[in-house]
Amino acid sequence: MHHLHHMNSRKALRRQRGAAMMESLIAMLIVAFGVLGFVGLQARTAVTNLEGYQRAQAMILLNDMVQRINTNRSAAGSYVLTTEYLGNTLPPTNCPTTSVADRDKCEWTKLLLGAAEVQAGQSVGAIRTARGCVQQVAGTTNEFVVAVFWEGVQSTASTTVACGYGGTTAPTYGDATLRRAVSTVVRIGVLS
Repeated sequence: MHHLHHMNSRKALRRQRGAAMMESLIAMLIVAFGVLGFVGLQARTAVTNLEGYQRAQAMILLNDMVQRINTNRSAAGSYVLTTEYLGNTLPPTNCPTTSVADRDKCEWTKLLLGAAEVQAGQSVGAIRTARGCVQQVAGTTNEFVVAVFWEGVQSTASTTVACGYGGTTAPTYGDATLRRAVSTVVRIGVLS
C-alpha cells in the first residue's frame, strides 16, 4: 500500500512538473507576442512622427512663400512660375537681384532643397523630394495658389492638390498614394 502511494505521488509530481513547464512556455509565448506588438507599435509611431515632421516642414515652406508674396504685393503676378514647379534643380549660389520676385523664388527653391540646414557642406534640412508651385487661379488677376508637395513614407489616400502634378516632369513618387501636398490661396486686395 505504501509502495502504491509512493508511485502515485511520483506520477503526481511528474504531472505537476509538466504543468509547470507548460505554464512557463505559455507565459513566454505571451511575453513574446507582447514584445512583438510593442516593436510594431514603435515602428508605426516612428513612421507617423516622420510624416508629421514632414507636414510641419511643408507648412513652414508654404507660409514662407505666402509671406514673400504678401510682402511684394504689387508684383504678386511675378511669382507665378513659368515652369511647373520649383525644387527639381539647384538654383545659382547667388540668387539674382534683378527683381525681388526672382530672388524670392530662387531663395525658396534653396529652402525646398534643404538649404535651411547645412551639415558638412550638404543641405540636410529638406523633406523628401520637396517641390513648390505658384499658379494663378484661372479667371482671376489677384488670386494665386501656393503649394508644397513631397514624398511621404507610407501609403495613404492620394491628394487632390493639382499644383505641380500630372505634367511631363512632375514626380509621381512611384505611387500617387505616397504624394503629399499642402496648399493655400493668396488673395491680393484690389482697391478700385
